[in-house]
Amino acid sequence: MNSTFRKLITVSLGTTIAGFGVQLIVSANMGADSVSTIIIGFLNYIDIPFARWSQILSIIFLMSTFLYKKRILGIGSIINTLLFGEAISFLSIFVHYENTRSTLSCFGYLVLGFIMMAFGTAIYIKGELGVGPLEGIMFCICDKFRLSVKYSRILIDFLIVFIGVVLGAPFGVGTFFAVFLLGPMIEFFLYLLDRLSGKLSIPITITDE
Repeated sequence: MNSTFRKLITVSLGTTIAGFGVQLIVSANMGADSVSTIIIGFLNYIDIPFARWSQILSIIFLMSTFLYKKRILGIGSIINTLLFGEAISFLSIFVHYENTRSTLSCFGYLVLGFIMMAFGTAIYIKGELGVGPLEGIMFCICDKFRLSVKYSRILIDFLIVFIGVVLGAPFGVGTFFAVFLLGPMIEFFLYLLDRLSGKLSIPITITDE
């Protein structure tokens, strides 16, 4: 299989898995991931579809990354921006919040959602066709402040969640997961994928131009 085509499949697969994970998290209604939290906050003021908000924020994040370190962007960044919201929108047809769902079932959705989001993000990054919108910001912070993936993601998620809560978004156990566990989970899956592929380091290295 052609290397570029294989990478495109990897990026698309990772993005889709992560998007499905986000919809599971939102449907659990126990507190969302950071970007979903800020979107829910925005929905209190501007009523446009959730998936469209996801794409708008992705474009803003991409533009911010472009201004600081455009070399880490690529065709995969565009795929992620467009496909992520569509994956959320597609799964929302089949999986959405139901007030008859048990607490245990909701918690199961939440945990599975975060696992899929972290795993999908790691797969996407391994595609090496450019970082995703939020991951671009994450790697810029890694570069600027010499932080690990884990701590830079925690910092970003905390700031985004804070803004979302200020805008009126709910705070729950899922929000706690988003701030403190998603970064370490992504780092773990990157390490796991590196081990499976016979490598020992994250495949994206950011250096000063």
